[in-house]
Amino acid sequence: MKFSAFFMPTSLFSLKDSNSTNSGAKSLFLPSPYAVKMAILNQAITAGNQLESLSAKKSKEFDYISKTKISFSIYGGFCVNNSFIKIQRPKREGIGYQSTVSFREFVHISNKIELIFEPDCEEAKIFLMKYIYKINYFGKRGSFFQFLKYHENPKENNVKEFNTTELSAGILQEYDDFPKNATFEKVSNYSPKTIKRDKNLLLIPVVSGNSSKSYSSYRFL
Repeated sequence: MKFSAFFMPTSLFSLKDSNSTNSGAKSLFLPSPYAVKMAILNQAITAGNQLESLSAKKSKEFDYISKTKISFSIYGGFCVNNSFIKIQRPKREGIGYQSTVSFREFVHISNKIELIFEPDCEEAKIFLMKYIYKINYFGKRGSFFQFLKYHENPKENNVKEFNTTELSAGILQEYDDFPKNATFEKVSNYSPKTIKRDKNLLLIPVVSGNSSKSYSSYRFL
């Protein structure tokens, strides 16, 4: 069972690689499955008043989100802006924060992106479709996207998991996802519990184009 959702980026996108440090963070080209699922959780809570059902033990609503496989198709290239910005970090001594400079990348996505969802059952599909269209940003707050439409019969995704037996051109990036043992408490930002994210190495079908000290462009294959 599959369906997809098309989104058009309406601002620069930024979502740092989870392996990066806070002072030097490169951005992914696309929202990770982890970020997409967190965006759906956010809408289910804020727009659907589903906090109680999502946080319950053995929550079927949480499983609808966490157990859904997410893949991607892209229809254009990327231009990555290299920037230095001011951030606040905890002081090394005493309490409070201090200002420092950090490296960040901001990505211009040149065309719409397609998020392909594979839920386990019809009930999960109905639940997801109630909230996906309400999402207006992924990743870093301010990385705005406009929902365009749903598609009931999506084509095969063109962003593939890396496979050493099927080599092809592209750029490799590592994307996070919920692990099999994910619970609401473990992914909640307000819980002391932590979670070890699943890692998937994805092959983005783009090749390097022009570049300078301030930007790098990637052309869609």
